[in-house]
Amino acid sequence: MRDLNKHLAVVKNPRTGDALEYTVVGDAARGSDVIVFFPGTGQTIADWPTQLVTNSTYSPKIVGTIGYRRDQDGPDSLCHDFRLVFFDYPGVGLTAYRPNAGHDAVASDVDAMLQGIAKRYAVPTDNVSLLGWSLGTAFALKYAFLSPVSRPQRKIRNVLLLAAGPGGSLQGQVGANNASCVTTLFNAAETAKGTLAKQIRKDATELLFPYVGQKPDNNGTNSNCTATISNQAVTLSVTTHCTGPNGCRGFLVNATTALYTFPWHKTDGVSGNTYVEQRYQDNDFTVAYCAKAAPGFKSEDCTAYNKILQSITDGGMCKTDTSNPNKPVARDCARLHLTGKVVILDDYEDIFTQWTYDRALAIGLNLAEPGSANFTPCPFPGSHGFFIENPRWVQAKFAAAMQ
Repeated sequence: MRDLNKHLAVVKNPRTGDALEYTVVGDAARGSDVIVFFPGTGQTIADWPTQLVTNSTYSPKIVGTIGYRRDQDGPDSLCHDFRLVFFDYPGVGLTAYRPNAGHDAVASDVDAMLQGIAKRYAVPTDNVSLLGWSLGTAFALKYAFLSPVSRPQRKIRNVLLLAAGPGGSLQGQVGANNASCVTTLFNAAETAKGTLAKQIRKDATELLFPYVGQKPDNNGTNSNCTATISNQAVTLSVTTHCTGPNGCRGFLVNATTALYTFPWHKTDGVSGNTYVEQRYQDNDFTVAYCAKAAPGFKSEDCTAYNKILQSITDGGMCKTDTSNPNKPVARDCARLHLTGKVVILDDYEDIFTQWTYDRALAIGLNLAEPGSANFTPCPFPGSHGFFIENPRWVQAKFAAAMQ
């Protein structure tokens, strides 16, 4: 995935002033549908696991890469079947940081990117599916919400969400579904520098995978995972388990190497300012709710239930009761005008986003539009990085959805 840096293009969106760096790959053997990948917090194009999108049959050189695992080499190859678009948020690599580039703005940016792709490469972008992970699920949902009104000629087919949440906490409980250690590390990362910043990044990455002795009921607020930061050091109450077989070691090496690879080295991956913006966006998605999509990629009828750090229009898709943070209930969810479905995947051992929030989102979306969403927990041991641990399973789920 790092090698895609040789093929990056940049699009400037005159509506927002933002720029996105992106790349387009894929053979479109099954169809000309475009799948857009929305990154998570602190993630760049280079961090997507290769085996999530291809296999050794169609990409034989992957067997010599750091993260390749024979057991994850499956029969599906999204990269062979469709067109795939990978992009970085504003303020990463080749693009300039712009304050307040929120969900609505990035939805407009993605639209400009797809318009540019159609013109530059003569690739049709009339049928689009979306894949988002973690923070990227909020951006994917917002794009799926706004695009049908602002760009009705472009059809949104399927939306695949990895570790999502409904947003709109009526109690305004920011991070109510996070393990204590996750909240501590994320908060500290906003200001940490030097070796402490590197240690926080390493620990947070390793916590994407189950820690030693973790069980399915050790998720979210029940995780028993705490972190203490003092004297420029991080102390975790749990022992991380970063190995080759579970995909962690290869992912960590790849992610670290990407920080020294052009163009991501220009911003140290995701720049500090951009990271803080992403934290603000996550906060606002949690504590606000937007009921209406208006033309021009604008969210309207937004209500906040706690302090907004960036923009109320970053709000989530549902009004969500989080009075019991382990048993959220989502209702009054906004309708998504899709030609396919929302497929939501998560793992029982996720300490970043409890699977119960994914289930609440699916229930809420189905109440708004019956049969529009499906939640499936991962049947394998995993955590927030289950799509890294089990890329073959995730790719198969999306391949089936694209039938």
